[in-house]
Amino acid sequence: MGICRRNVRDRLIIATMCADWQDVADRYGLGVEGDYFCQAENMDGEKGLRAKADLAQMIKQYDVRLMHAPFNELHPAAIDPRARALAMDRLNQAAEIAIEAGIKKMVVHSGYVPFVYFKEWHHERSVEFWKEFMADKPEDFEICIENVLDDEPGMLVEIVKAVDDKRVGLCLDVGHANILGVSPVEWLPAMAPYLKHLHIHNNDGAGDFHDEVMNGNIDMEAILDCVISECDPQTTVTLEILSCEDTLDWLMDRGYYK
Repeated sequence: MGICRRNVRDRLIIATMCADWQDVADRYGLGVEGDYFCQAENMDGEKGLRAKADLAQMIKQYDVRLMHAPFNELHPAAIDPRARALAMDRLNQAAEIAIEAGIKKMVVHSGYVPFVYFKEWHHERSVEFWKEFMADKPEDFEICIENVLDDEPGMLVEIVKAVDDKRVGLCLDVGHANILGVSPVEWLPAMAPYLKHLHIHNNDGAGDFHDEVMNGNIDMEAILDCVISECDPQTTVTLEILSCEDTLDWLMDRGYYK
C-alpha cells in the first residue's frame, strides 16, 4: 500500500531538454513538456516554421502535456513600458502556438530580478500583467508561474492570490529554489495549494546544474511525498534534467513509478 500511495506515474513528464527524452518517453510512456520555444527566436521565421513542424510531429507521437514559454530578457514587471510590452507580445505569441496545438498548460517565468525591482513593485506590476495576459485566453488554458531568482515562496503565492484566476497557478522549480540557500522542501507548504506543476532536478546549491534527482542535496523524497499528500491530484511533475535514465531507476526503486 505504501508503494501505491507514493506512485507519481500519472503525474510524471519529461522535458525535451533531456538528451535521452525520446528513448525514456518511449520506454516508460511518459508525457512530454515541450521546450522548443524557451528561446523566443525559435518562434520566428524559418526557425519558427521548423520548430512548429517539430512540435506538430511530437504531438502525433507523444502525450504533450504542456509547453514552456520563452523567458530570456522577458520581464512581466518591467519598469520600462517597452520591455513590458515585449514580454506581453512574446508570451502571447507562445500562448497562440500552444493553443493552436491543443496544449492547455504553459509554464512562464516570473521575471523577478533582485536589486532591480522592489518586491512591492514586482507584486503590483506582475498582478496587472497576468490579469491582462489571461483576459483573452480560453477557459481551459492554464499558466504556471515559475520561480527563478525569487528568493522566497510568498512572493509568488501573493501574486497568484491577487490575480485570483483559477487558470493561474505556480510552478515550483526545486533546483532554482535550492541555489538561493533555502531548501525547496521549505517552500512547499506555502506553495502547495497553488501548485499546478513542478520542475524537479538536483544540485548542490552552488549552481543550476539540472542534474539527476539523486545527485545533489535536495531531499527529493520529501519533495515528492509532499506533492502527493498536499497538492491537487492534477499537479504535474517534469523531470527537467540533462539525462534521465538513472532517475527513472531511482523512482522505480522507491515506488514512485509503478
